Formats: sequence, C-alpha cells, structure tokens
Amino acid sequence: MYTSRLKPELDLKKSLTPSEYTNLFGDPFWTLPGNAKAKSIYWQMDDKQKAEMLKANYIKMIEKARQRNWNHAADNLQWWLDGSGFTKIIDFKWLRSQREVLACENVNIERFENDKDLRVFVKKLNDGQTDNYIAHFDHSFDGGIFGELYYMCGTSTITSKCNFKITRKKNDYILSGIIVHNWWDIYDWHKSAHAFIYGFGIVGDSDALLVEKYCGAKPFKMRSTWKQNFNATFQRESSGELNLKLK
Repeated sequence: MYTSRLKPELDLKKSLTPSEYTNLFGDPFWTLPGNAKAKSIYWQMDDKQKAEMLKANYIKMIEKARQRNWNHAADNLQWWLDGSGFTKIIDFKWLRSQREVLACENVNIERFENDKDLRVFVKKLNDGQTDNYIAHFDHSFDGGIFGELYYMCGTSTITSKCNFKITRKKNDYILSGIIVHNWWDIYDWHKSAHAFIYGFGIVGDSDALLVEKYCGAKPFKMRSTWKQNFNATFQRESSGELNLKLK
C-alpha cells in the first residue's frame, strides 16, 4: 500500500505538544533556544502550515514580551498580526526614554548648530533686521539588540524641522523658535532580509511574509511627534563660524 511521504497537517500538529508547537523560537529574552523537535517538524510543513505555526509562536512571543514589560514591542507585533494596516502612533515620551532616540535627536540639533546654510542666512542680516529661518535634517538609527527598541521597530528615522526667528543686534544674533521632531518607521518585512534575535540567532523575514500571505498580518506605519522650544544668543566669528549652542 502506498503511503505519502508528506504528513497531513493534523498529524504534523499532533506530533507536537502545545508547548512544543509554540516553542519554535525559544525565549530570546532569556537566551533559551527553541525546541529542536518543533524546528524539525516546521521544516516538513507546507507554507500554510508554517504560517499558522509561526503565528502561534508570534502570539507566544507577545506573551513573553509582556512578562518582561516590553509592552511597546508586544503591541507592535500584535498590531501587525491583527492586520488593520492603520498607522500606529507611538508615545513620544517612551521613545525619548530610549538612549538611541535621544542620541539621534541630538545629532540633528548639532547639525542645526553647524548648518552652513544658517551661516549664509545670518551673514545677510542687517543690524536690527529680523527674519525667519526654516530647515530640516534627517537621521536614521537602529536600536541596540539588548533593548526593547530593537524588537519594536527596525531602522527608524527622525526628521527634525526648525522654524527660527533670528534678530541681529549689532554683533549679537538673538534666536527664538522651535524644532519639531518627527520619528517614523514602517513595520514590515523584506524577502531577502533577516534579523538577529539575541539567544535565537538569525531569523529570516521570509517566514514573517508567510504570515502576511496566509494569516492576514499587514505591515503598518509608525510615527511620533514632539517639539522643543529654543532661545539663544550667539555671534558670528571672523571665520564665518557661528558659536551657536542650542543644548
């Protein structure tokens, strides 16, 4: 009697206990490896079966993230699984509690301080004249693999836009205005890409794309906005450099 080499989906799932079925990834937060039997069965499955198993394991990963109080990473993974595709607003206060975000914000502020176009703008101001200066800078960054930011987004970007009013009074320049910081990223996956998950290793994005194809998960945009007010007095050096300090 002929017997197919491919096990039916029901038999594949029956060969694993519920705890094995949801332990494909292990626990990357505590450096616990995935179940070897689960991995072996996974590679025997067709794409739809893999997607369903992956979804179950992502749900388990959400649970583990919440146990660690990594709720932003958990929320984003759940948002993706829910498949609404709607833009998600991220709490800017939480973002600014992450050292990588503050470092990126400061990079953009320093670029305003050293802005060559601002030097040209200031040079053209006459004594007593006031004018508005508008410019923007972008800077992208990644979260460190030991922090929550790494798990809740990919390479994200802060676009910082200034709107300064600058008045010249003899050799002094009086600045007041704001910088609006727009943080943004897209929660998505790319076929040829992969990510390193501490305690598990390299995870291919192609697996997550199966969950989108068969289980209704959808990529989505993330954004957050905050602003800072600035007041400063500075001078223009003989070299043309500005001794502007905004921080």
